Amino acid sequence: MPRSLILQAKLCLYEGEFIQASAVLQKAREILENSSERASVELDHVIRLQGIAALRRAETENCVECGCYSSCIFPIQPRAVHSKRGGSTEAINYFMEYLRRHPNSIEERWLLNLAHMTLGQYPDKVPPQFLIPLKPFASEFDIGRFTDTADELGVNRLSMAGGAIMEDFNNDGLLDLALSTQDVAGPMALYRNRGNGTFEDRTKGSGLDSQLGGLYCVQTDFNNDGHADIFVCRGGWTARPQRPSLLRNNGNGTFTDITEQAGLARPVASQVAAWADYDNDGLLDLFLGGETDRSLLYHNRGDDTFEEVAISAGVANAGSVCKGANWGDFDGDGYPDLFLSNFDTMPRLYHNNGNGTFTDIAAGAGITEPSFGGFSCWFWDYDNDGRLDLYVCGYERRLAPIILSHLGAPNDGIIGRLYRNLDGKRFQDVTDEAGLKVSTSPMGSNFADFDNDGYLDFYLGTGSPNYRMIVPNRMFKNIEGKRFSDITMSSGTGHLQKGHGVACGDWDRDGNVDLFEELGGASPGDRFRSVLFQNPGHNNHWLTIKLLGKKTNRPALGARIKITLPTVSPRTIHRHITTGSSFGSNPFEQTIGLGQAARIDELEIFWPTSRTTQVFRKVPVDQSIEVTEFATAYRILSSKRVQLPAGLATRKQQK
Repeated sequence: MPRSLILQAKLCLYEGEFIQASAVLQKAREILENSSERASVELDHVIRLQGIAALRRAETENCVECGCYSSCIFPIQPRAVHSKRGGSTEAINYFMEYLRRHPNSIEERWLLNLAHMTLGQYPDKVPPQFLIPLKPFASEFDIGRFTDTADELGVNRLSMAGGAIMEDFNNDGLLDLALSTQDVAGPMALYRNRGNGTFEDRTKGSGLDSQLGGLYCVQTDFNNDGHADIFVCRGGWTARPQRPSLLRNNGNGTFTDITEQAGLARPVASQVAAWADYDNDGLLDLFLGGETDRSLLYHNRGDDTFEEVAISAGVANAGSVCKGANWGDFDGDGYPDLFLSNFDTMPRLYHNNGNGTFTDIAAGAGITEPSFGGFSCWFWDYDNDGRLDLYVCGYERRLAPIILSHLGAPNDGIIGRLYRNLDGKRFQDVTDEAGLKVSTSPMGSNFADFDNDGYLDFYLGTGSPNYRMIVPNRMFKNIEGKRFSDITMSSGTGHLQKGHGVACGDWDRDGNVDLFEELGGASPGDRFRSVLFQNPGHNNHWLTIKLLGKKTNRPALGARIKITLPTVSPRTIHRHITTGSSFGSNPFEQTIGLGQAARIDELEIFWPTSRTTQVFRKVPVDQSIEVTEFATAYRILSSKRVQLPAGLATRKQQK
């Protein structure tokens, strides 16, 4: 009987019926406490669930329902203290009861501290033996405090886990948002940037309102018409192959589902799709990672149809659960290579042979980890040496190792890996020396230069479906290409809700990269509102570049940018055109920080299909430009700064 009640309570928790779950758990507890053969282990389990049910109720009543911009940011600020105190008060009692039985439980200690924070009682009311200090979480650097603006801007969508794209879908020079959701009955969303400091919900009638479900989405321009299309993955984690969707942008604010006629309707359980022109014919091809079956590679025929060629190309990744995929030309031969991060096996690095086939060279190149728990991943040049490096997230599903890692204590948690490209052939694992030997639980992730110093930083969401996994999403600052420092606390981006699709871009055209995150977990009871963290701004210069391919694919995916600055550090800055992480979608345009450099001595762009290089000298800074392949001059784009709403502008000034 208790076990059936516990199962019933878990179903209530899944649906978000927290009060009912608490009532059912109390019945189970009474039976266990009155049993002649008292089941201590089951009682422990019930007490833990009672604490979680109470804490989740508190979060729903105070954070989900109010939509406060300061809610759930670690550490909890005075203005985010719960006004409805019943849930957290109950949670504290249950966590204390459990700790009296198991005083060494780091998980209950952590949750107890959080519950006290929500009531404004931290640290004073936390029993000294259970107090977790904030000092280990303190930031070494401060690039300014970001603030959540989603409510004022009209993009604080309440949703489950999903994908996020920041892109200019209507070619008006402003970045819009497209979102998907894991909710099988939930539609996508399309938010148009009005240019007046708000977004308009344009979902209805766009064609996205009929697209249900989809844990991940990414933009492309498969037909080179200059309009950003959308691809949606489905079936991730479910072990049930599902139909993906290719949504053609019609250029008039609507999208058409052309999946069937394009030849992409084959069901697959997937949460990762990555686009690149792997054969340099000027057309973007598609890799689709498989979880219950092999992965798929679709070659673009150029007539709005695709041919599946994964087996003949050698990238089927059979027998592995693919959780991350990213393209990047790591050896500089002009052909994009493919990295796969697998959840249950070693990663794969498929070298592009230039003839339509690939060879897995991961082990020989020095890339062997994570051998379990691999997740989102990306190619980037974090040290500005002109060679693409690699970051692979390690997905730890247990709370204890993550908290211990935060505290600098020994733990057995899965860690992400930073691989430095040594010579275009071999990689070196520099995770430890880069300060990234930390256990995290990322699903959503992405990278950008958040402080415009010329070095790429990154942000990790948290995605475990476990209700106990209440940990901060994390921001890491790149320190001159040598190491990374956790600036989560000082930046104010340590949201405690589940983080999935992460998209970074300059939505308000002030030259600073902002951060959108689709928040919410994998169950209806774990819904939350999306956030748009406004960049506080910095005293560094910048340049935004939009590339237009002629022979190379239109959005110029795979093209390389090199910026040479006057004699200031860094001397050169390198970027490649990408949408970023395999679980987040940045815009095709690149906003590049220049540090204190007041001008650009030389801007160099390499186009992979035509194998041509453009060079522009003495380029002014703090502007947006458009460069077309083969053109002899760049075009200056209108960079009218978006006026922020009055309340938001005031908040930003206060920062």
